[in-house]
Amino acid sequence: MSAPSSRHAPIRGEVTRIGATSRIEEAERRIATVSRLLDELVTVPGTRHRFGLDAVVGLIPGFGDVASAAIGVWIIAEAARFRLPPIVLARMVVNTLVDLGVGVVPVVGDAFDFFFKSNTRNVELFRRHATDPGASTTEHRAFLAGLALLLIGVVWLLAIAVGSVLSIELPAP
Repeated sequence: MSAPSSRHAPIRGEVTRIGATSRIEEAERRIATVSRLLDELVTVPGTRHRFGLDAVVGLIPGFGDVASAAIGVWIIAEAARFRLPPIVLARMVVNTLVDLGVGVVPVVGDAFDFFFKSNTRNVELFRRHATDPGASTTEHRAFLAGLALLLIGVVWLLAIAVGSVLSIELPAP
């Protein structure tokens, strides 16, 4: 008599999960490759810091940062296909918009591209939330709530400044 096999017939849910896992791995491999090219292609000699094509292409005024942001949007679209929580997708969008917004500023944007790696951050978000759908999104909610409060404060200060400037009485000539 042979010993019972420890292998069992796959349960329907397991087959689906295995199929989903391979899809996630394939997508992660695609976006991680693109992210490495954009953010971590070359190591700066004598340091552990890396940079990629994003920092180099960003030197081309206007075009470089827009092209990099377009690739960032593709990464977000790939993540959206796996039904990541909307709050995580929003955080990915913020990462890409910050990279674009600061990246277009001459000199400052080029230095920023060297240090802020939005695509790498977005790949990490994808890995965490695609492989563990139940992963906590509390930190992303707190970050976006803080960002919303900051933007409201800036708009409020601008409104006060504009109102103050408009209420200045100019002496008649």
